[in-house]
Amino acid sequence: MKFNHFPPSSRIWTYKSDRLLTISDKKVISDVLNEFIPKWASHGNQLFGGWEIRHDWFVILAVNEDESMASGCSIDSSVQIMKTIGKQIGVDFFNRMNVLIQNEEQMKEVHFSELSEFTTWKVFNPMITSLEELQNSWPQLISESPFA
Repeated sequence: MKFNHFPPSSRIWTYKSDRLLTISDKKVISDVLNEFIPKWASHGNQLFGGWEIRHDWFVILAVNEDESMASGCSIDSSVQIMKTIGKQIGVDFFNRMNVLIQNEEQMKEVHFSELSEFTTWKVFNPMITSLEELQNSWPQLISESPFA
């Protein structure tokens, strides 16, 4: 389920792949998340969640917390499903030391320690937590990011 109809305050989690996602990867992700999301719950209450693949690199999960709040257990279950997907398609979604940067149409994965070499590029900040940040400041210039 896409979350373009979710409120800006919706909570999100970004999972960056360690490589470009293929069509077959996206099919697996779609199949697994379309089964998972309707069952995603917090303390027995169903979460109003959604997911998207962006830029062929990111899987983004969202919860409309105006409807129901995510809890530690529900977050853990989403982490486990992303680990399961990663094993199925041979992708690491949990290497947080590498980030994706963009200059015009070119995208490049770099280590955090290299960001100062690309100050005119934009970075896909993996620490964003709201749909509003995703919509309004993702990616953002490295020089204006928390990594500057």
